[in-house]
Amino acid sequence: MGQEKNRKKTKQIFDCLILLCGTVLIISLVKEMNAWRYLPALILAAAVTMVWAVCDFVLLGKDKTGAVLSESGTAGTHGVQKLVLLDGQDRPVKSWDMQGRISLVIGKSDQSQEPDIDLLDCEYSSFIDFQHAVLNFTLDQWYVEDLESQNGVKIRKVEDGECYRVIHRPCKVAAGDILYIANTKLLLT
Repeated sequence: MGQEKNRKKTKQIFDCLILLCGTVLIISLVKEMNAWRYLPALILAAAVTMVWAVCDFVLLGKDKTGAVLSESGTAGTHGVQKLVLLDGQDRPVKSWDMQGRISLVIGKSDQSQEPDIDLLDCEYSSFIDFQHAVLNFTLDQWYVEDLESQNGVKIRKVEDGECYRVIHRPCKVAAGDILYIANTKLLLT
């Protein structure tokens, strides 16, 4: 955490220096060149640079979606790192690491294909399609999407405890959410 604060402080100092140097450069160019015809272009360049620096300054400590970064460097409660297969008593059976991945197909394997999350050994595998669902990481967020499966995908959201069916479009997921692939439970941690 101390390293993160030092990095932020250093970035703030460099942003201020960029603003200061840009302003001094524009003023000196206008005075030395005595070329007032370039003044609108220089003012526009200075304004763009200052707006960029101010926006960067304001967004410091936030990811691109505006979610405040946690100490681990992942976005708020969306910092999903693992997918955990749960048994009937909600005990972990198996897990898959999601760090560094951008897409994971959930299904069951056969001779011609092997999904990233293979649920062939699960109790309810007969209800799971070979390509049942997909988890995609985009814009610093994980989404689950049903791949037109026979038995569907549901999600129990951690924030309200409600269970939702995933239909026709991707659904945002976060750590603590539980995916139901047919009757198989997968916890996002």
